[in-house]
Amino acid sequence: MFGQVVFQSDFETWTDGSFPDGWGGSGTNIGIANVVKYTTSAYAGSNSCQLINATTSHKRFTTTAVSIESGTAYKVEFYAKGKGDIRLGIKRTASIPSYMAYTPYTSINSSSWDMYSITIIADTTSSDAEFILSVVSTDAAMEHLIIDNVTISVATDIQEVSIHDIQYTTDPSGDSPYSGQTIKTRGVVTAVSTQGFWLQNGKGAWNGIYVYNNIINPTLGDSILISATVSEYNNLTELTIVSKLDEFSNTTLPEPEIINIANVGESYEGVLCKLVDVQCTAVPGPGTYGMWQITQNGNNLKVDDDIYAFTPTMNTHYDITGIIHYSFGEWKILPRSDNDVTIHTGINSDEANNITINYDANSKNLIIKGLQNNASLNIINILGQNMASYSITPNTNRIDVANLNSGIYIVNLLNNNTITTKKILIP
Repeated sequence: MFGQVVFQSDFETWTDGSFPDGWGGSGTNIGIANVVKYTTSAYAGSNSCQLINATTSHKRFTTTAVSIESGTAYKVEFYAKGKGDIRLGIKRTASIPSYMAYTPYTSINSSSWDMYSITIIADTTSSDAEFILSVVSTDAAMEHLIIDNVTISVATDIQEVSIHDIQYTTDPSGDSPYSGQTIKTRGVVTAVSTQGFWLQNGKGAWNGIYVYNNIINPTLGDSILISATVSEYNNLTELTIVSKLDEFSNTTLPEPEIINIANVGESYEGVLCKLVDVQCTAVPGPGTYGMWQITQNGNNLKVDDDIYAFTPTMNTHYDITGIIHYSFGEWKILPRSDNDVTIHTGINSDEANNITINYDANSKNLIIKGLQNNASLNIINILGQNMASYSITPNTNRIDVANLNSGIYIVNLLNNNTITTKKILIP
């Protein structure tokens, strides 16, 4: 069942010394010698088309100019046999080399004819676009790749799928059950980077996803409906080949899901989360690509600067809000602004440790009581800057802080791998 048909080819008509009629547009870079009239057991009629490219560098076989409309999904259906990988793309206009992102490859390995269907969504309106069949790794032992009866039509059956259903999986690989499919989905924009944005529908596990796209350019809080292809990129589920179908009123962002570092994994990929009371255990340096490390109960996680770069202070305890993301083989949290990284101001087990820290305004001293072992003490301002550090013993019960300016400070005392944190006000 076809929607409006925009292109058809049965490969019955070939002009001598040229490509089959309707093919060989300006984006074609496969040689004429590698596009062969195939007359042995064509799918229908007398001729099919044999595509030869045994290399691992793709070659483009494009239609002549057709009209496309932005946001419209186009379904390319064709019959094929042989062996090779094929994917679909669009050259936006014949006059300049401007190409949309390709769909994932479809692998063909069969000696008999089978029907294949690939859907792509146009991201522009054009009167002289070209559809691309990108071919790679054909195999001479299987007569390379042979295609017939190509029909390109407006897709009328794109399913709307929730982000939760796109992301939820029991597959150990973490791959989406919708991988390679073109779908519609909706949600609220929770973060924006230079290469894309994150979309979330509801709060909690499985409800967020990364959208790889730098054309739509949404803002935080935008509520949008998009069509896209579900893709897997280096073990990250993402949406590609994206078009915005509708935009609703700006809405309230979902509250971040409060989790521990131990919870970070597939179910929170793309979700806005908050980590409470995590300690900076490694600061950015050479070879860290701007990342720093946080630790909680023996579990480590990287904080990346893909969206916002924060300069942490070693051993400081933070509360961090951001997107849980996977890239370059490891999980990370991506804070979005300075509001997402704050010094943790809770007090960790003062009573249980029998340690108290107070500020005496008369003497301008910190008064420390209950210390049983040697310890280290750091005084940090509200910007996260370490203002002073001390090594103290059980005999130390006063520290002169008269040199500190008026303001709010966080005092971190590390004693036997236990952190005591106290917020003080110096008037």
